Amino acid sequence: MEIQKRKLYQKLLMAGAAIVPLGLHPVVALAQDGDQASATSDEGGLAEIVVTAQKRSESVQKVPISIAAFDTSKLTSSGISDTKMLQSVVPGLVATNTGSLTSFYLRGVGTRFAFAGLEPSVATYIDDRYVSRANASAFEFADVERIEVLKGPQGVLYGRNATGGAIRVITKDVSDHLEGEVSAGYGNYNAWHMSGTVSAPLTDDFGVRVSALVKKRDGFADNLDPRGYDEMDNLNRQAYRAKFRWNMGDSVTSWLTLEYNRRRDTAGSDVVDLSAPEGVNIGIASGGISGQSVGEVATALADPTTQKDYSANFRVEANLGAVDLTSISTYWNFRQTAPIDADGTSARLFDGTLHDKVESISQEIQLKSAASGPLDWIVGFYYLDDHIKNFDTLLDLRDLNGRLAEQGNAEVRTKAYAVFGQLDYEFTPGLSLQLGGRFSHEKKKVNVVAPQEGFIPLNFLYPYEDSVSFSKFTPKVTLSYDSADAGLFYATYSRGFKSGGFDFPASKINPLTGEPVSTLKPEVLDMFEVGWKATLFDRKVRINASAFYYDYQDLQVTRAASDPDTGAVVNLTENATTAKIKGIDLDLSWAITRELTLDASMNVLDSKYGDYVTIGQLLNSIATDNPTAPGARSVGYDASGESLLRASDFSASVLLRYTPEFSAGKIPMSVGYAYKGPFNFDFVVDPGMRRLRQKGYGLLNAQIGFEPHSADWSVTVWGENLTGKDYFDDIVGSPAGIRGSYGQPRTYGVSASYKF
Repeated sequence: MEIQKRKLYQKLLMAGAAIVPLGLHPVVALAQDGDQASATSDEGGLAEIVVTAQKRSESVQKVPISIAAFDTSKLTSSGISDTKMLQSVVPGLVATNTGSLTSFYLRGVGTRFAFAGLEPSVATYIDDRYVSRANASAFEFADVERIEVLKGPQGVLYGRNATGGAIRVITKDVSDHLEGEVSAGYGNYNAWHMSGTVSAPLTDDFGVRVSALVKKRDGFADNLDPRGYDEMDNLNRQAYRAKFRWNMGDSVTSWLTLEYNRRRDTAGSDVVDLSAPEGVNIGIASGGISGQSVGEVATALADPTTQKDYSANFRVEANLGAVDLTSISTYWNFRQTAPIDADGTSARLFDGTLHDKVESISQEIQLKSAASGPLDWIVGFYYLDDHIKNFDTLLDLRDLNGRLAEQGNAEVRTKAYAVFGQLDYEFTPGLSLQLGGRFSHEKKKVNVVAPQEGFIPLNFLYPYEDSVSFSKFTPKVTLSYDSADAGLFYATYSRGFKSGGFDFPASKINPLTGEPVSTLKPEVLDMFEVGWKATLFDRKVRINASAFYYDYQDLQVTRAASDPDTGAVVNLTENATTAKIKGIDLDLSWAITRELTLDASMNVLDSKYGDYVTIGQLLNSIATDNPTAPGARSVGYDASGESLLRASDFSASVLLRYTPEFSAGKIPMSVGYAYKGPFNFDFVVDPGMRRLRQKGYGLLNAQIGFEPHSADWSVTVWGENLTGKDYFDDIVGSPAGIRGSYGQPRTYGVSASYKF
């Protein structure tokens, strides 16, 4: 199997290299823009941000899509250093950690536990390489050029698993001259980081860019259990990248990007017991610790989460006269070992380890128009081969009701194919019609082995195998009018498609009969959106506004619950029937003066499930038929008409940037505030479950620095969550009750950098 994979990847590389001799004319790097300007241009107006959301370079104000785009300047002044922190500057985006998994919800659309049989609903891309696993979607921004958050279904150019939208990370390109930067910083909780970048041409046609990042921090919480890991929510991450660019003639350019990332920490661990004070934890009668203060936890987690991944991305672009040809070949290998403390207490009753291994290859071919004229078009082909191996182990002990916790292993193989096309035709100056479509087909095969039930697994019986196929056409229609004075107006219909999968915790398979696991249907989202983008008052003011309506069918919802068939506590995924989402996005940027800039954004959301009856959690203070009887089951819960999980009805952010200039240098400073309204982590099926609801909260961040005119160094003093607001990063139900992890407390420090 490994040999076959290598051979297939070699073929993909050869396919990309095969277009090399076809080029005839110079080509500009797609998605490889130069350094972005600062918040204001030299003339005093707002700087233009160029994006590649539609596979070609365009001003963000000319793209009829709701996009939150951030160049290097805004990322730095906002203090955004990883994907999870984007939620502080993108209202409507919720990012939570559940152990080793990071879940993104955009406009109420997302996936909580994207295990081996499932994938996220918000797609993540690094230089157009798709990141298929949720446990790899949280990463540090090392040497990043630009971030693009595409809101709403991206069913044509990005296709599968982008029903909620897409997060695109574009790294910096190789420069035409020698340049580099080194930086370091230190803060409370013994936090420190070091990073470095060097870019240089080695010959007239060949250059390289190398970057490295190391980031460490002590934990926010002390573990009171001497048998467990000393500190929880610590950070220990590394990221390395080498990018090579080869101008292979007047018409062909290629890039080879190699990346390696490593993580060994306990960030995001659910270790705080929030069980209701009344009642006894049904799952475990002893060992729970309730009412712990912030910074003190007791958990049996003995090891940190370890992740390693490396990737190769080979991109070739050729100009064929009136047509541009692009080939993108990628390989990704990801491995994870994560401890499991399912009860969230110091009692070693539901502890174990999660092992994941992912190998993924993809190939995309794009052919697009290069000549100027009223018609622009792009067509393409996409192929993905994703192979996931998963092995879960939990101590094989029963709770008081005789239920058996999860144990087993699974293997999922996904092969996906797609053809897509999009054309834009300008009927009259400013009036354009965009038509697009994508046909996707994929096949998933699953192999699951479940142990025979009992205190000691006797053997492995009836390994379960199954395969499913899904096909879907996702269209898009956009009518837009671009007025030189009033801006861009657009109306869009777009469909998003997320493939189906398998819900296969091993405890859901009857090992004596081999009864099959449940198969999840694909989810489909139809979006209707109208928007306005304008740059006014001599580029002093930029306004982006949109109103949207989602018709959401068969959405996949994952929760911790008691399995109705076996009684085991599992992470249950099911298809809800329907949901309706409507809302408004508003973004404002105002260059008040050359030195002072205001950025403000908000999202208003109204989301409701349709007819949806789900399974209640088997938790304390949850009504069950008879919670103390052997074989008890949780009662059903009617969630019809309730707000979608992790869908805040209102969120907003404000960033004020001021950069006065003196004879000695500049003093850049910024103050940012992000507010997120209340939302539910899970269904509040009983008053005792109010702890599953996150109250509204706001976070205040600030920084001030100094950049001398006479040197290339700078220094910055920064602070995050300056008011010390207590909030939860995640809350989840467990066999022992409700547990969660606190968000980042007040942090502060100093950073310095030197450019050459």
